[in-house]
Amino acid sequence: MAMRLVVPHQDRPLQPPAPDRVRRFKRHLIECLRELRKARRPDRLIQALVVPVAADVVPVLVAGCTACRGFCCLGGGEHAYIDERTLARIHRDQPALTGRGMIAAYVQQIAPRSFADSCLFHGETGCTLRADMRARLCHSFFCSPLKEFLRGAVPADEVTVVPGPAGWDGGRVPKVTSPR
Repeated sequence: MAMRLVVPHQDRPLQPPAPDRVRRFKRHLIECLRELRKARRPDRLIQALVVPVAADVVPVLVAGCTACRGFCCLGGGEHAYIDERTLARIHRDQPALTGRGMIAAYVQQIAPRSFADSCLFHGETGCTLRADMRARLCHSFFCSPLKEFLRGAVPADEVTVVPGPAGWDGGRVPKVTSPR
């Protein structure tokens, strides 16, 4: 039985990041680094790896995220969901990287043009931040329609993904519908 999967959608304009947004992001990273330094056991801040999804569902997830254009990224603002847990993982993986070096590595990857009032790394073709520097949430979040698909019994090759109306968050209309 073929299914139509309606995903959230955003259509905000692209714009260069305002200098005050970049400053707020740097301040956020400095605060996260301070919190990390306060931690008695920074290694305990590191979250478990995200369990990968089955290979056969990846095309549907990619199609869903492509059609959506990053509605979930809109909440990333000047923090990009990065916190001391993310920085603890980066410090573990790159122990020679100093706090200043970490801040510089993040700032260098800010999208030259990002979607208005969205995550600073939310660029025209997706996330401009290297995957190993992203917050765990960025690797594990699925919108309600995609979660419903992952819980369902519909084979991936029978799913058609379509974007919902611009600004729709995926929660007020049926997420999976049968085609007419």
